[in-house]
Amino acid sequence: MNAIVPSGDRALYEADEHAWIERQIQALRSGRLHELDRDSLVEYFTDMTIHDRRELASCFAVLLQHLLKIAFQPVRHSRGWNYTVVDQQQQIRRLLKSIPSLSAHQAALFADAYDDAVRLAAAETGMAVAAFPAASPWSVDAALSFVPPEPRLPASSNRRRGRD
Repeated sequence: MNAIVPSGDRALYEADEHAWIERQIQALRSGRLHELDRDSLVEYFTDMTIHDRRELASCFAVLLQHLLKIAFQPVRHSRGWNYTVVDQQQQIRRLLKSIPSLSAHQAALFADAYDDAVRLAAAETGMAVAAFPAASPWSVDAALSFVPPEPRLPASSNRRRGRD
């Protein structure tokens, strides 16, 4: 097995993160705390926290985008939109369950994600950004408990049900 990376040595951290993590674990398990790469550990943990928050915000943006499309463009409503709503709700619940401390940030991340959702919905629907409310019409709880209605496809539609 390779030697433990001394504190401050970023070469392995930058070259092979997985090997670097294994060495940090080995140093922790053996009690050789002086051999930990403390600066890189701080950076790694900080990046992980930021990544988790970004993931939650991204899920909120996609969920809100589809809620907006269902609410503001019901004639194009599809089962694919419903699937995305349910999928994002499940992903958000899983994230919040597996990382309970994210709950403390969910309201702010949800509010921030709304602007992204509006831009995404506007780009996809062709509607103006100004056509959507300035703030989310849903709370976090309402968005997570929203049950999408069945799409209202015209009787003469040639679209296959269940596809976007």
